Amino acid sequence: MATTSTTRRHASKTEATMSMAIPTLPQEIIAEILSRLPVKSLGQFRCVSKPWLSLISDTHFIKMHLKQRLSQKVFMSFWFRLKIRSLDFEALVNHVGDEKSAIKNLQLPLELGSIRRVKILGSCDGLLCLRLGDNDVIIWNPCIREYKKLQEFNGLGGSYGFGYDCENDDYKLVKVIPRNGSDEISVDVFSLKTNSWRRVCYGGYKFDLVDDVGTLLNGAVYWQANRGDTKDTSFIVSFDIVNEKFSELPIPDCKFVEGPMLGVLGGSLCACRSEFGKDVEMWAMKEDGAKVSWIKFATVRLGMEPEYIREYSIPLCFAKNGEALMLKGGLQLDAYNLKKNGYRRLFISPDGDCEFDGALYVESLVSPNVYDGAHWQTPSIQENDQEKIDGVAR
Repeated sequence: MATTSTTRRHASKTEATMSMAIPTLPQEIIAEILSRLPVKSLGQFRCVSKPWLSLISDTHFIKMHLKQRLSQKVFMSFWFRLKIRSLDFEALVNHVGDEKSAIKNLQLPLELGSIRRVKILGSCDGLLCLRLGDNDVIIWNPCIREYKKLQEFNGLGGSYGFGYDCENDDYKLVKVIPRNGSDEISVDVFSLKTNSWRRVCYGGYKFDLVDDVGTLLNGAVYWQANRGDTKDTSFIVSFDIVNEKFSELPIPDCKFVEGPMLGVLGGSLCACRSEFGKDVEMWAMKEDGAKVSWIKFATVRLGMEPEYIREYSIPLCFAKNGEALMLKGGLQLDAYNLKKNGYRRLFISPDGDCEFDGALYVESLVSPNVYDGAHWQTPSIQENDQEKIDGVAR
């Protein structure tokens, strides 16, 4: 008995000593440290304690972690093969490991059945907006394996954009309806926050969008456009996610084959295209108040690449070493060295002629169910709002 009592006293002293030796860090310091860790580690740390679970699940912490932009990857959806993959382009650019270790196969969160294609409609804050087949649309975060399913209305056709409304803390999917000769543009807007669709009509516009998926930058979606009857007159249309208004912008002052391919490099909207089948020119848009101008910042020699490879080059991002990552021809990813005026191939489709969509995404904790907290929740219906169209989760 004496031995047991002595052991307990020693244990109590040891615990007291440890508690004095290990100071308790302020909550904001713990949050700052954890916000610099990758999503996979945070998923494990959620099990450490209830306070850590509460912290990592907190909306403020999730936004703090998102600002770090710790890891960006390329999401790839292969046409007609139903293969979904994630590519760590930084590993390939810096020769860390081989192609097999840099590419991971991903599993969609639901059965596809007879669906034969997955289309990328947009990417924002780690959320991927995907169209499955002809009608179904999901918003999915592959890192935390959460998704929300909604049913698209008004059938196929139209041009899409997906982005974040910072003023209303809402993610929106927009679908611009083909004009069909009308002077009115119709836009269907899905709000993740209200889980509902609504239609907004704009009179006095006479343009047709060329791109079926827009390019997101700083809260606006950009598409190539023309006047319909005058197909040779191209320009750029932007749609502000917050105020839901259109603007028209000029394209670079040069002759493109069928218009430029739009993308984002270094926080600027970029336009890339081969001029009459020659080397690829790269232009960046500059804004000075209401004035918009374009600056050519690079011309990359592509040698003997096929014509469609040169003409279909989409800028995705700058790697950390300064090389520009480009999706080319829907078949390969290249790194452009703008200083040396050359390029190298990082990845080519292993399925021969099987093209793929590619989109940049950041690994994040943002949940597509952040506003409702559960899958399969029945959408709210606001009876007094005539613009609202029911969102359906099945």
